[in-house]
Amino acid sequence: MPNRITRDDILFSVKSFMAAMLALYLAFRLGLPRPFWSLISAYVVSQPFSGATRSKAVYRVAGTVVGAVMTMLVVPRFVGYPILLSIIFSVWIGLCLYVSLLDRTPRAYAFMLAGYSVPIIALPVLADVSVFSEAALFEASLARVEEIVLGIVCSALVHSVILPRGVDRTVLERLDQALKDIRLWVQEILSEAPANRTMELHRLSQTVSEMRTLSTHLSFDTSNVRWTTGLVTELQNRFSTLVPVLATVGDRLDVLKAGYGGSLPLPWQKVLAAISHWVAHGSGSDRGIVVRLHREIDRIVPETGRISEKQDRLLVNLGMELQRLLNECERCFDLRRAIDAGMNGDLPLMEKRKAKTSTVSLFVDRRVALVSALAAALAQGLSCLFWILSGWPLGVSAPVMAGIYCMFFASLDNPLPAIRLQFIYITLSTLTAGLYLLLLLPSVHSFEMLMMMFAPFLLVMNILMVKPATAMRATPFMMLTICSMTMFDTGTADMTTFINSELSQSIGIGMSLFCTWMFRVVNVASVTRRLVLKMWDDIARLGDTSRAPSMIALSVRMVDGISLLVPRLSQLEKQKHVTGVDGLSAAGILSDLCVGLNMARLLRLERRLLRLGVPVRPLLQALSGHYRDRMAARPEGDAGILAMLDAALEDVAMLPAGPVRKAAVAALAGIRRDLFRNTAPFPAGKSAYGEDGHEAGLSVANGS
Repeated sequence: MPNRITRDDILFSVKSFMAAMLALYLAFRLGLPRPFWSLISAYVVSQPFSGATRSKAVYRVAGTVVGAVMTMLVVPRFVGYPILLSIIFSVWIGLCLYVSLLDRTPRAYAFMLAGYSVPIIALPVLADVSVFSEAALFEASLARVEEIVLGIVCSALVHSVILPRGVDRTVLERLDQALKDIRLWVQEILSEAPANRTMELHRLSQTVSEMRTLSTHLSFDTSNVRWTTGLVTELQNRFSTLVPVLATVGDRLDVLKAGYGGSLPLPWQKVLAAISHWVAHGSGSDRGIVVRLHREIDRIVPETGRISEKQDRLLVNLGMELQRLLNECERCFDLRRAIDAGMNGDLPLMEKRKAKTSTVSLFVDRRVALVSALAAALAQGLSCLFWILSGWPLGVSAPVMAGIYCMFFASLDNPLPAIRLQFIYITLSTLTAGLYLLLLLPSVHSFEMLMMMFAPFLLVMNILMVKPATAMRATPFMMLTICSMTMFDTGTADMTTFINSELSQSIGIGMSLFCTWMFRVVNVASVTRRLVLKMWDDIARLGDTSRAPSMIALSVRMVDGISLLVPRLSQLEKQKHVTGVDGLSAAGILSDLCVGLNMARLLRLERRLLRLGVPVRPLLQALSGHYRDRMAARPEGDAGILAMLDAALEDVAMLPAGPVRKAAVAALAGIRRDLFRNTAPFPAGKSAYGEDGHEAGLSVANGS
């Protein structure tokens, strides 16, 4: 059961408490002005995995320092212009949030911290402008940095030294599970038995994206896995390239089996059985098997020069995809063995390298990022304006909280339910905070008593924070209770200040709710449609470029898009809103990905085909126009593209035998099948194989 409390959960809570108490103790002994900031920071950066804790610590320090520097640069120059200063705060928070949403890695946390550190540092100092001084502002900025760094160092130290829990085990388990799933799916696809292949391939795409996020912490991990980060990243990229290959092989086998009366010719059956057996059992055996399988596929692939039936062209396409399947699986097995070598402390056989694709190639929704930034900026600006015009010095928490809560949930399609839930539990935390501030803390006379007083609450709540079922409720309840302790630092832990602070916090969160409601209540169907349009736009650009993109980069980006698309489509299906996205499906987008990959392959062959008298640029431009018509919801010229594809296939099939002709036929036949699924794959005509499933006495392509 995923929500059952485990030994790891209890150990994590104990280590987090130790780190927080160490930070608080050192802050008191060093005489820092805001010791509870150290405690808060220790809990904020604590993560179940030591690598995640260390990476979050680095980014939090970077963000806090940038925020402190920005505060010192801006506030003294505009302190006499409160409205202008409020606008600057708003623009800064909006800009930082926009940049953070464009970076789907833990690095985004640094931009977020840089954004909301400025109001956290500056606004309390500006509560009474009559006594404002640059020295006081510098002290507040320095104190923020010192206490944040102290909490971060303590947390990173404790989680790295005391029974560290590396992310390596989780990442490797998921890698192995993905490899196991791939083996099973290959066997199902190559077998005669039907299977729900579409769902399996979509699940693989989501698994790859989840692993990509998790593995971003590998370079900070405490285990040997950090030396194999490049290999892990490349293996994930190879998983992405396997998604369209598996989808294509499954589709081609279904079509060809139907054309041959339910079963492929005997030579193909033997090859498929050999590939299935190798993938299932032979990953560590003689590598010559893959070479022999390549040669056998070349031997049985029809010679398209003399027999140009569409059925045979589809066999050529199938043969090329099977060879890609062999290559990618072999590469995945090799990479997994190299990762094991690195984990054992040996130098991997393959040198650690920089990843060929970065997270910059992942999908981001710039429109959502911009709208979220506007909502956060407006919430920050309106809260500052309310605070200034009200003349309410103790209401400083309102502008501080407004921008922060808009930033926290900006990555969600609809942040309103999450912010509303936070508002409820933040309100409930008022009772616990009041109990500590007004009753328990004044009676504490030693640090040991302070630890004993905090231990039951922090240990229990921290366990609930790491459980998925309770995290959204426990996190605001615990963190806001701790944040209220900062009033004890400043000697303002009285009933008047407490009530004003809690009330202003509620107003700030209410402002974030209002601004989010104005800007971010979006239809899931519109978000899905926009995601699909971005994917189509990537494909449409292929017809205009003169340089073929990286096949791995294209696969990674499109598979990442599919992983974002699948849960949204599932949500729409449950809500019976499928018509809201024009009947789009993840299976259809996967077919579009296959079209894009084959267009990229034609781009790689363009110059050699042009020298042989077969131009493909007009076809590529027509395909780009097809996807632009889809984006603009214009009627599509399918008949013209189909005629161009058939003409190109006829021209290419008559070229001299060789790898260029074979690759071009495979790419063109693949585009024809993926783009025109509802068209008969091949008309009645003679095939390269007779009715008995044996070769009809033709020469075979040898790829030479």
